[in-house]
Amino acid sequence: MIKYIPLFFILVSCAVFQKNKTDQAQSAAMQRFVVNDSENELYTRFRYKPVKGLGYEEGTHRRDPSSIIKVNDTYYVWYTYCKDNKSSWLNADLWYAKSKDGETWSEQGPAVERGKDGAWDDYSVFTTNILVTNNKYYLTYQARSKTEQRNVVGMAWANSPNGPWTKLADPILRTTPDGELRDEHKKGFSDYVHNVKTKGSWDSGAIHDPGVIVRDGKYYLYYKGHGVGDLMHADSKWGLAIAEYPEGPYVKSPYNPVTNSGHEIWVFPWKTGIAAIVDWAGPEKGTVQYSENGIDFEVVTALEDIPPAGGAYIADKFLDTKNGQGFDWGLCHYGRSDWTFLVRFDCDLKRDSKKQLNWNQFRHYSTIRDVMLDPERFGVTNEKLQGRQKIKKNKKSN
Repeated sequence: MIKYIPLFFILVSCAVFQKNKTDQAQSAAMQRFVVNDSENELYTRFRYKPVKGLGYEEGTHRRDPSSIIKVNDTYYVWYTYCKDNKSSWLNADLWYAKSKDGETWSEQGPAVERGKDGAWDDYSVFTTNILVTNNKYYLTYQARSKTEQRNVVGMAWANSPNGPWTKLADPILRTTPDGELRDEHKKGFSDYVHNVKTKGSWDSGAIHDPGVIVRDGKYYLYYKGHGVGDLMHADSKWGLAIAEYPEGPYVKSPYNPVTNSGHEIWVFPWKTGIAAIVDWAGPEKGTVQYSENGIDFEVVTALEDIPPAGGAYIADKFLDTKNGQGFDWGLCHYGRSDWTFLVRFDCDLKRDSKKQLNWNQFRHYSTIRDVMLDPERFGVTNEKLQGRQKIKKNKKSN
C-alpha cells in the first residue's frame, strides 16, 4: 500500500524547515520537529465542569457517552446505564438524554436494552456510539452474553433519535477466533490474561468502543481490540472495518491494527482527512494523530488530561466532508468514584478557534483532577471518592 503524507503536514514542515534552517547540524528532535504546541491547530487544553441531570447519583453508573448530535434545536447523547455495584459497564443497558444547551440534560430512559436469556447480548449492551445517515439513526455498541467472555459489536436502528430502536438480528463484528485457554471451562475476565495456552491475534480477546465515521461514501467502523493473552488496559490498539452500507457487512482492514495505542475510540473529520485522539493505553498514548486515508496515522501532538471516554459534538462527523472543522465541547465520564457519572468538557479543537493557552484565561477551569481534589463541587462526598487520599498525598509531595 502506498502511504500518504498529508499535504498540510508537508506545508507546515516546509515552513518550519525554512524557519529553523541554519548552517549548524540539527539534532534528531529538531529534524522531526513540525510546529510548537502554541501554533498547532490540533493542540488543546481541556476544561471541565459539572452537568445537570447526568451527574453523580448514588446507585447509578452513567458512563461512555456517545458522540453528541443535534436534531433541530435539541442535543442528544446515548450512554451506558448500569445499577450493578460490582461493575460499571456490565449488566448494563443503553439510555439517552436530551439538552437545549449541552449543560442541563433531561434523561429519557432506555434506548436499547439487553436481549432475552440465551441471546448474544443477554448480559450487557454498553459503550455505544451514534451514526446518522440516509435519514436514519444507528447505534453501534458492544455486547456480551452470559456464557461468553469475548464480546461482539451489535447495531440497532431507528427513524427518530427518540426510537423505537430495532436491533439487527446478528452482530456486525466479532473477535478473531483464535487464541486458546488452558481450561476452556474458565472464561472469566482474568482468564483471558492468566489462563492462556496460546496467545491470539490482536483482537481475539475482545472488541470494544465501536464508532462509525462516513468516508468516501463508505462506513468506517473503528474499534478497540486486545488479544487473548494481552493486558487490556495496557495492550489495546485500534482496528478498522469498512462497509458499503451502514448495516454492513463490515470487513476488517488487512492493515489492522491501524494504531499501536489507544483505549476509547475517538475519531473525527479534520480538513481532508481523519484525526484521532489516542488516549491512555500504549506507547503513543496521550497523542493526537492524523491520517489522510483513515489507515496510516501519524502523531501530530501530545495532550494532557484527555477526557475519559469522551463523546464530542462533531457537527460534520457524518457529512463525508473533505473540510473537517473539528469540535469544541462534549461529555466524558469520571470513573474513579464509587458510581460513575458524566462531566462536560470544553476545548479548542475547532478550526479557526482562538487557542486558550494561558491558564489564567480559564475562569471556569476545572480538570478531572479537580474532581478528585474537590469532589463536593460535583456532588460526590469525600468518603465516596476512591483514591482521594492518595491524590491529596501526591499533591502535598509535589
